[in-house]
Amino acid sequence: MSDTTLAATSTADLVADERARSAELARRADSRRNLLQNAGVMVPFVLVLVAGIAAVPNFASGSNVTNMLVNAAILAIVGYGMTLVIAVRGIDLSVGSAQALAACIAASVVNSAGPLVGAVVGIGVGAGLGLLNGVIATRLRVPGFIATLSTMSVFRGFVLLFTGGAPIMIASGGFKSVATASVLGIPLPFVIAVVIGVGAWFALDRMRFGKHVVAVGGSPEAAVDTGISVSRVILLSYLASGAAAGVGGVLLASQLGVVNGSVASGLELQAIAIVVLGGTSMAGGRPRIVGTFVAALLLSMINSGLNLLNVPSFYQYVALGALLVFALSIDGAQRAAVRRMLEGRLS
Repeated sequence: MSDTTLAATSTADLVADERARSAELARRADSRRNLLQNAGVMVPFVLVLVAGIAAVPNFASGSNVTNMLVNAAILAIVGYGMTLVIAVRGIDLSVGSAQALAACIAASVVNSAGPLVGAVVGIGVGAGLGLLNGVIATRLRVPGFIATLSTMSVFRGFVLLFTGGAPIMIASGGFKSVATASVLGIPLPFVIAVVIGVGAWFALDRMRFGKHVVAVGGSPEAAVDTGISVSRVILLSYLASGAAAGVGGVLLASQLGVVNGSVASGLELQAIAIVVLGGTSMAGGRPRIVGTFVAALLLSMINSGLNLLNVPSFYQYVALGALLVFALSIDGAQRAAVRRMLEGRLS
């Protein structure tokens, strides 16, 4: 065998070895990422669940469990939309205001045209607001943070103008019963959240759109090179976030029975917290719908436990802030560990 042939064979072997090493590092990095993501939500979930059952009076009572599941369901549905937006490197700070506007308009339409029309209109309002956010972010090239920070104020102003500062009482008993109805003993809003979550998971994990979301979140420039319409994916993500806020608004109106311009205040921070704690990175990439769902249950348990212990409500903001800091620190640690792994500095 000639020297040239030997050199070519040696080079090919080196290239193959390097590719195998890179593939192994990528596999181990993905494994490390999944471990950190799962630990970030499951460890506090188990700790809070055990602490609640052991130390909080009536925590495991039937009425309190039902209340926690309903609250978690409404938050989780909004969180699904936020998960999608964050996965494409965006953020939606307007979800609280969008949910409030959808809830108030839905309540008004329920009183005038019936529950079904009111629910459809409420969801449509949320979807329209999300579409507006998407248009501002993609067509006007306004960063998502700035765009939704602005529309958060605009939407909240519309809510206050629509209600005139007065509460809207819902007269329909059938509409109000949605939040209290159950399927095989499970609250209907929780069932709806599970169904929507399964649909979102399937779309993001098994369909082409989900692959596009991962590609855009991983590298928008590379996504463009592969022929993906980045603007379209981002637009649809904001549309889905708005529609999710609309569904949450309809369920919230059903749960409360009376809504006003101040409902859902601070929802955006809760949604961001559960998304990041659930394992979806603020840097974009793969969305984790199941993690968002579990984190919504966790936050609902924390709020319920504090209420049962008669802890002043402002401490709940402290707990939410601490949870958000914890989630962001886990996100940062996860990305740092993966980066070191890919650089080959971890054994």
